[in-house]
This record gives sequence, structure tokens and C-alpha cells, in this order.
Amino acid sequence: MIVNGELPLSNRVTESSAATLLGLSRTPVRMALIQLEAEGLLVKLDGRGYQVRPFEFSDLEKAAEVRGALEGIAAGRLAAMELTQDTIGAIEKSIAMTEAIIRRSAVTKLEIGVYQEANKIFHSTIATACGNEFVLEGLDRIANVPIIAPGAFTEVEGMAHAEMLRMTVGHSQHVIIWDAIQSGDAIRAENMMREHGAAPVRYARLFIGDGYHKKLLETGIVNQVETEPQDD
Repeated sequence: MIVNGELPLSNRVTESSAATLLGLSRTPVRMALIQLEAEGLLVKLDGRGYQVRPFEFSDLEKAAEVRGALEGIAAGRLAAMELTQDTIGAIEKSIAMTEAIIRRSAVTKLEIGVYQEANKIFHSTIATACGNEFVLEGLDRIANVPIIAPGAFTEVEGMAHAEMLRMTVGHSQHVIIWDAIQSGDAIRAENMMREHGAAPVRYARLFIGDGYHKKLLETGIVNQVETEPQDD
């Protein structure tokens, strides 16, 4: 509910209100609130209760930068390893799924959902197969930041063509990254994955522009529009 913007930033979240909202007893809710604070999604207020952490656009960009670094490590490590048949099968399945989507002249919510699932398979397979559990732990934390997790998608009405371009670029980068991993080029795999993993906010701004900002503001995912400083 927090990540989807269903809890207003102005609302005070208490054990009692959360327990009522979720239909649970206060004990598991208390533990959940403590965990959500530790994960950076809630802020403890003076006195009783919590508040949803207000993310700004700069927060999303910082989180994307960290995600890119972690996924770059994973891709570089995987390129230096012997690939298992399970890893090969999962990644090639993912690439085949996204290729089928971008070859369409237009997409619906169904195709976008398929693309999201394929994207998750690609990224999770590389992170899991790289043999570094700290990469997975870091990515799990970053996944709590809105729109940063692989497969995240914010639909913007009337921008289907722009979103199609964004998916096409994403698919092309998957192909390049996979080629580098298979050829054992760890440096190329790491650098390309770092660029790709850090791109969600940058590419959304490039392909969708102001419509992207407006959608995030409407859903409550971010707190405000940050403007660039103006020259005198």
C-alpha cells in the first residue's frame, strides 16, 4: 500500500489504525511497522505513530544509482562464472518474451504485464546466480523504493508509444548484457548492466517526460516536483 501510494503522506499510521485497516491483531502489526521503518518506508514520529516516508524525485534517482551498481556487480560476476543450464534457460526465456512484445505494433495492459514479468525474470536470475548474497540483500532493500524494482511500471495515459520505445530500449540492453555474460566479458557486462540498472528514472523522463512526473504525483508516490535551479 505504501509503495503504490495508497496511504497519504499526511496520514499518521499507528498500531491501532494499521491493525484495523488490515484486519490483524496489534502484535504482528507492531513488528511490521518496526520493519518498515528499518526498510526506509516509514518515519517514526515524535510521540505515537509513523508517517509514510515522503520520496522526492532525487530519492528515486539515488536509489536507481545504487541498484545499477549492485546489478553491475552481479552481471560482472556471472560473466566470470560457468553458467548453469537453469540460468541460461531462464534468461533466454525472458529475452524471447520481451522480443515477442516489442515486435508488436501496439501493446495493451496484458502485453505490458508480460513484459514486466519477463523483466523480473532477467534481473532476478542474474542477481540470484551471481553467487553474492549481499547483492540480493541490497537489491531487496532498494526494491522498496517506488518504481525502482525491475518490472516496475507507471502507466501514463496517452503515452503508449513512448512506453513502447522504453521497452524496446530495455530489451535491446538485455540482449547486449546477455551477450557479454555468455562471452565471458565481465567488464562489458558490468558496465552495461550498471547503465541499464540505473536507468528507470532517467529513461522514464527521456521517453515520457512531464507526463511521468504528473502520474507519480497523482498516485502519491513522490512528494513534489523538483525543479532545476534557474540561471540569473
